[in-house]
Amino acid sequence: MRTSALMLLPLAVLALLPACKEATSPAASATASLDPLAANAAAVKDPRRVLPLEGGVNFRDLGGYLTTDGRVTKWDVLYRAGSPAGLTARDQAELARRGIRTVCDLRTSEERAAEPNPYVAANSDVTYWTRDYAADAGDLMKVLGGPDASAEKSRAAMIGFYRALPEQHAPAFRQMFAYLADGKMPLAFNCSAGKDRTGTAAALVLTLLGVPRETVVADYALSDDLVDYMAKLSEGPMDGPYAAIASLPREVVAPLLASDPAYIEAALDAMAARHGSVEQYMERELGVTPAMKETIIENLTTPA
Repeated sequence: MRTSALMLLPLAVLALLPACKEATSPAASATASLDPLAANAAAVKDPRRVLPLEGGVNFRDLGGYLTTDGRVTKWDVLYRAGSPAGLTARDQAELARRGIRTVCDLRTSEERAAEPNPYVAANSDVTYWTRDYAADAGDLMKVLGGPDASAEKSRAAMIGFYRALPEQHAPAFRQMFAYLADGKMPLAFNCSAGKDRTGTAAALVLTLLGVPRETVVADYALSDDLVDYMAKLSEGPMDGPYAAIASLPREVVAPLLASDPAYIEAALDAMAARHGSVEQYMERELGVTPAMKETIIENLTTPA
């Protein structure tokens, strides 16, 4: 497995038809009457959720989720993903067919250098946003390599990592929301594993749109069903400070590779504790004004 794949480790819902002033379609009426949690439990497993790519990692659509105020997130406008390095020519053609024209890459400078994005390299008209920063996994490595290392300590370290993640990556989240407010879509955002930084970004967007928290958490946890991170860890040698991970007991490493609901819950709770609510975090730290929020909701959802 390439180093960057772990660099920051610290069925279907009813078909929706456009609303009509003269009459409301039976499908729309049925969907509107559904309980969001019940509908979204099926929506998480919608066959459209995961893109049919040959080399994509955890690449999926955020459409089809009902909100608490009777709207539904649009398909084909917002995507979350892991490392893009394995995208084949056929994959790139599929992304181009979907019209993805903005990419927010949440990875470090080192990760991007090790695993460039071939889609943006081949499409000069795609807006590609990155920022230069370095990962600091020192505390996490101390936990993993300490004499009393354990699965419990690794899990606690990950929870601590998630509590700090919203503040550490606020610049990236701020830019993503600015693009969404400006209508620069379809947009895809990614990190390396597609579960930590990307998972938090997805949780923020879905929360802003009014998707119930239970669904936000379920979408986050879906990564565990889509990627066998432990198997990827065994695919090949690693370089740099993460080389030691491959030799550590699997039970100690497993919490780092998991999409444990407690992790994203910790991030959301930390935002609320520091700022009063997740919404206030987005307004204060990410600059999402009430007008921007209204525009983003209009851009990313449709009446159910």
